[in-house]
Amino acid sequence: MIQRIQTIYLGLAFVCMVLLLVFPIFSISITSEIVEDSSAVFGPYGIMSAEGSQDEFPMYLVYISLSLITLMGILMFKNRKRQLAITRFNFILHLILVFVVYAVYFLGRSGLEEGLKEKDPLLADIQVKFGMDVGFFLVIPAMVFVYLAIRGIKTDIKLTQMTERLR
Repeated sequence: MIQRIQTIYLGLAFVCMVLLLVFPIFSISITSEIVEDSSAVFGPYGIMSAEGSQDEFPMYLVYISLSLITLMGILMFKNRKRQLAITRFNFILHLILVFVVYAVYFLGRSGLEEGLKEKDPLLADIQVKFGMDVGFFLVIPAMVFVYLAIRGIKTDIKLTQMTERLR
């Protein structure tokens, strides 16, 4: 049935993923004494700088695909085993997304600094600062909601099996 708790959890995960299409995950601020300050935003359309240049990495395709898989999990309410398989696959993809986002955030600073120093040796005193935006805090709840939906689906499967044993 569509009014189960896992539908609510999957709906909340869907909302979180759709909101990621609007809000950036984090912002990057580069400061140096030689070069003027510049900033960029890691959002749904890749890394966009304040000057208008854009690094074309289509993160919005990742968000849309995860949203569609979540929606497909909601619509598979009649076949719980298939719903469970789709939701588990969705959870693995969410886990990979969270790992990549947080790895870029926490480990990307030094790599970005080294890459900019190799590009221009005059930038020896460059500092890179990452700022958390709203999307940074939407990635984890989406994964948690998908996990809770998996638990709800498993509970429904157990209840169905228990009632079939009583027949």
